[in-house]
Amino acid sequence: MKKPSIYELVNMVEQVNNASIIQYTDSLSKPIGISSIIVLSEIKKQKKCQPIQLANKLGYSKSSITAISNKLLQAGYITSIADPHDRRSISFEVTNEGIAILKEAEMLGQQYYETIYSVLTEEELSQYIHIQRKLLYHLKN
Repeated sequence: MKKPSIYELVNMVEQVNNASIIQYTDSLSKPIGISSIIVLSEIKKQKKCQPIQLANKLGYSKSSITAISNKLLQAGYITSIADPHDRRSISFEVTNEGIAILKEAEMLGQQYYETIYSVLTEEELSQYIHIQRKLLYHLKN
């Protein structure tokens, strides 16, 4: 087997990721991107968090968190709460609408996972996850 070039490899990974994201987000009842779902999920997990905490935890830039949180605020999925001791500091909390879209996203995500990854054996899926984690660790360190 001929070793693929770095461009072919990156392109292939990008195509798989893009197709997965598009297929997944298109199945949601409301227009929300995968980054917004990830941020919303993290806010729900932490119950209440500040933008800088999200940026650090998720590896997003502060400006990306600002843009995503503005979309989530406009959609009514989160609320912004000012710190009574420092008016410059805000925290986010998930609303009932945010919880509802997350439940839908999680349900569809499970269905999507079972459909897409059903072409892989358990061993192949385990290897795929291991390889992804190994590459991510290598890229970050």
